[in-house]
Amino acid sequence: MKRLLILGAFAASRFAVAQIPDIQLHCDFTGSLRGSNNQPSLFQFYDVMGRPSTVSLSFFTQQGFRVYAAEKLQHLPGDPEGDPFDEYYFEDEGIWRIGKQYLPFGSGRIFRESALAARGDTNLIVDSVPITFALADGGDGYERGATGRIGSMIGASFAVGRHFGIPATSLDNIRRPEDALGKGRGWREVYGVDISRRISHWTLRAEGISFQKGETILDPNLSVLELSASLDPKRGESTTIAWTRTAPNRQDFYRIQGSFAVVKRVTFEPMVRFRDGSMYDIVLQMRVRF
Repeated sequence: MKRLLILGAFAASRFAVAQIPDIQLHCDFTGSLRGSNNQPSLFQFYDVMGRPSTVSLSFFTQQGFRVYAAEKLQHLPGDPEGDPFDEYYFEDEGIWRIGKQYLPFGSGRIFRESALAARGDTNLIVDSVPITFALADGGDGYERGATGRIGSMIGASFAVGRHFGIPATSLDNIRRPEDALGKGRGWREVYGVDISRRISHWTLRAEGISFQKGETILDPNLSVLELSASLDPKRGESTTIAWTRTAPNRQDFYRIQGSFAVVKRVTFEPMVRFRDGSMYDIVLQMRVRF
């Protein structure tokens, strides 16, 4: 929090001479209580799918560039040691972005990894088809290489380099954040395809990802396929049913999760998950955003 406040103070003082920046402060807090078979209940300030609680600020410079920084309320397993920030970057929105950021890949629901990177966005190479590309360097033992995605409702993605798939924010469809691989593990190549379609109050999604060339013998090739359907009958209410399969070990995960508005800016987000027909975990979460 101290670094975030220092950044805000610096930003304000830097531009005060020319103009006072419009600094926006946002909070996104999740309190999660999780119960699992043969394990004690666990409460944390990040959700079971690896989304951290954050305090963030952003502002635009006089030249129109955007500055953004988000600090985590609680450390997530597998995150780089000593880094309290989820993201911090400088960007020309929709064109380029430099700093720590989530790498472009798929829907961001299975592969979701934050690292220092330079990113570019365009749709000029192939007319009207968005293309996003990033070069990342998270440091020794962490994500390093190139990632990208082409497409909108139908997309193809790749990640080539070192140590992909290691943080607590990735692969939480098939593991808990505390089971993240961590530094020095992961895969060197990742390829994926994702599809989404909106039909009335339903959103249908499908995503398949292949993790290849493991960094260690503990990281064999892994494929993950997920199909999900979300019903949004009205604003502030959503229910999702999902099936996730892993290969070659052929494990099946089923989950039912919801998001229901309690009062303005507060939602209740329960979830029940099964693995191969047995209870995997049950989660009660409250999310507050302002």
